[in-house]
Amino acid sequence: MAITKDESNWPIISLSLGENFDQETVEEYTTYWEELLSRQSPFGLIMLHSSEKNARPERAVTQLYMNWCKRNKHEIAQYCSGIAVVMQNAKLLALYKPVTAVSTKRTYGCPGGAFAKEVEAIKWLEELLAQALSGAKI
Repeated sequence: MAITKDESNWPIISLSLGENFDQETVEEYTTYWEELLSRQSPFGLIMLHSSEKNARPERAVTQLYMNWCKRNKHEIAQYCSGIAVVMQNAKLLALYKPVTAVSTKRTYGCPGGAFAKEVEAIKWLEELLAQALSGAKI
């Protein structure tokens, strides 16, 4: 398994993609996304980013993943209340925090945020899920 997932705090899921974003990881990740979407229930996703510097994925792997996102953006936006990226590396967090909201909305159609601590990410997702479950627009 390339990814590790924790659903013990459902509807908030913690997910780590490991060190390599290769074709095997993309296939496992998109299969898991499809499983989540098939539940037809709101959820929030915490992406735990490794503190290690990951190698840049191959262009074909990135294209495979982005094509999947484009095909599924409407459904993702419908059920995923938000994607929180947790980065413990302060330099990476400073780099990605300003662009995470825009890039997540563009790619997935849902809110995105970058956080230093998982507890901050959980609090943010809990607020978004409460809005989604009450029928309020985010």
